Amino acid sequence: MIDYSLGLRSSNPGEENSEKKVYAFAQAREVLTLKALARHISSHGSPFTRDITTGVLLKAVDCIREELLEGKKVQLGDLGAFYLTLSSEGAEDAEKFNPAVNITRVNVRWEQGEEFGNLISEATFNLVETRKEQREARKQLKAALNEEMGQTNSGDDNGGGSSQDGSGTGDPGDVTP
Repeated sequence: MIDYSLGLRSSNPGEENSEKKVYAFAQAREVLTLKALARHISSHGSPFTRDITTGVLLKAVDCIREELLEGKKVQLGDLGAFYLTLSSEGAEDAEKFNPAVNITRVNVRWEQGEEFGNLISEATFNLVETRKEQREARKQLKAALNEEMGQTNSGDDNGGGSSQDGSGTGDPGDVTP
């Protein structure tokens, strides 16, 4: 089940005065670490232990990185493909373009494989509070507990979770579901 919250966002981000509409934003329940993923894979009847699976996954990360830096697109079947894009600052002409100066970032991208192409046909959704609402509810609960215990509030709990871009840095809006 995919948790989501609702948030206001410009219907046309390029236009300053565009109409705001309510959009859904995925809310990650937890972050699955590489070790936890290895444990999960091993629990699906794999003949390999968690340690061996972890080692294979770590080696895959190393090798994918190495191959990307060699300029290759790495195709992993149904998982999809990893490839690079570049961010750069423009130069007046090709003669003045210096990759050490003008290329500002190397970006790793993922192209979904066939198994990831149409997840919506299998997905179910669960509306949850925005991260902002969750933080406020925690603060109120802490304040009530502290008051009950005769203490004062000792600080803000910023919580965690996913943002609209997956960066884990916050919540896009505060529309009450």
